[in-house]
Amino acid sequence: MLKNFLLPLVILCLTGSLMAQKTFPTPDLVTIDQQTVALSDYVGNGKPTVIAVWATWCQPCHMELDHMKNYLNKWEDEYGAQFLAISIDQRYMMNRIKPLVSRKGWKYNILVDPNGQLQSALGFQSIPQMYILDGTGKIIEQFSRYENGQEAKVDRHLKRLASK
Repeated sequence: MLKNFLLPLVILCLTGSLMAQKTFPTPDLVTIDQQTVALSDYVGNGKPTVIAVWATWCQPCHMELDHMKNYLNKWEDEYGAQFLAISIDQRYMMNRIKPLVSRKGWKYNILVDPNGQLQSALGFQSIPQMYILDGTGKIIEQFSRYENGQEAKVDRHLKRLASK
């Protein structure tokens, strides 16, 4: 009896975790020059994608983006990956983004979610948030805060995705 119950349960758990990979939402966002852009132009285009969700007022977000910038060229050149930094600053704060990005020397594609559509779709409450997506736009990994050395974990995921 127990064997008849356990085997289907194990199969259900394994297939459930495979099906649990969620596709990253793709609402329309804006550039730092307030031009509407479709996130779907960046996600699911065959390239592994790293998305960092941040805000100008979030110091841990600054640390994360500062540490990640040293890996950007490697991720693009060796793994064919792209990196997006999506700010959740509200529209009245958008004038702070461009000067901060310039001062920090961040060469990321910067997009803004001023109406909270992405945050609402993903359901997170705190930042920084980072997502690693495969080439089809499925979420492979999520980090809910920044930790020193996280960039090495991201690097391992991207290396694995590039070798597929």
